[in-house]
Amino acid sequence: MRRTVTALLLAAALSTFSCPPASAEVVLPAVPERLSAQQKCTSFKGRDAPDAPWTRGALALDQVWALSRGRGVTVAVVGTGVSDAPAVLAGRVRALGDAGQDCVGRGTFQAGLIAGAVTPGQGFAGVAPQARILAVRGTGGRGEPDPARLAAGVREAAAAGADVIAVTAPLDGADKAVRGAMEAAARADALVVVPAAADSAPSGSSRATPRPAPAPPASALAVLDTGPQGTRPDSAPGFTRADLTAPGDALVGPGPVGDGKWTGSGASLAAAVTAGTAALVRSYRPELTAAEVRERLLRTAYPGDLPALDPYGAVAGVAGSPAPASAASADPVRLPAAPDTRDARATALIVTGGAMGTALAVAFVAAVLPRGRTRKWRPGRIAD
Repeated sequence: MRRTVTALLLAAALSTFSCPPASAEVVLPAVPERLSAQQKCTSFKGRDAPDAPWTRGALALDQVWALSRGRGVTVAVVGTGVSDAPAVLAGRVRALGDAGQDCVGRGTFQAGLIAGAVTPGQGFAGVAPQARILAVRGTGGRGEPDPARLAAGVREAAAAGADVIAVTAPLDGADKAVRGAMEAAARADALVVVPAAADSAPSGSSRATPRPAPAPPASALAVLDTGPQGTRPDSAPGFTRADLTAPGDALVGPGPVGDGKWTGSGASLAAAVTAGTAALVRSYRPELTAAEVRERLLRTAYPGDLPALDPYGAVAGVAGSPAPASAASADPVRLPAAPDTRDARATALIVTGGAMGTALAVAFVAAVLPRGRTRKWRPGRIAD
């Protein structure tokens, strides 16, 4: 009987996600984190990647969307700007000042992870596909780090009515301007989600001992990035404190021009995924305050060295929702070997060709849905 049920679940999963031939591979360009003074604005349209990325099955998004899709919630992206040129974001981006222009492409990629629409024939979609995006400038026009502008961006986003604020770089909780911005966000009842680590090692730092990111503000939700197996690359930048982990390695999303897809890695992308989940919760339970949403995300997370984000559990409020497939419980995704994007940002990654793995992940999630977390699944160990 158990084999029959598993076969039926697998068949249903395979009917949901198309499975290309085993040899099918799509090489996607890596979305830049910043541009040098000599580089032109990102103009490449990306590449077509119709299959579902690994995160859709690992996060059980199809199950979560039966409860919430983020309607009525505004998520601010404080970063390089957000373009509404991609079809998955068209008509749902409001920009403050010049933040509607994204020369780099990083902010548009993050916004797509948060709120990219479900599109017929495309496996990619954001975590909260019906949420709205507020674009806020938080860096220089070419993605140059600017801590003062980041803090100001958080304050501006809160004043503009954002329900959730995703920040593109770590915030220093000891900085006076940051503390003031966080207080403004608290007064506006906006949840601030920040990366616990930088996306790449700071310029001039030693590769052997990269400088860790500063401790984030206590009221912010600090998120660390993990890959399909629940771990971080050995070369990933260090961190001082993190509250949660979320998918942030080999992610797929839109670029600032056209409808092609890009790939990217880093804690800022994990923060975007978490911000999308917060939007799902705020849409499903609008009576919850920002602080209550933060606590809910942590309380319903999968236990481990650091809690791992569980969108279904967060929305349903159940600390025993289905465990996603992991290295210890299934074989959800087999990504072809790819270079570490933190070491070679301009190098393309091979990120698709794993639709069968995604289907298996969905089948696994469906199979354990009634059991909750009785088996006490634990994600892979965090390598920092």
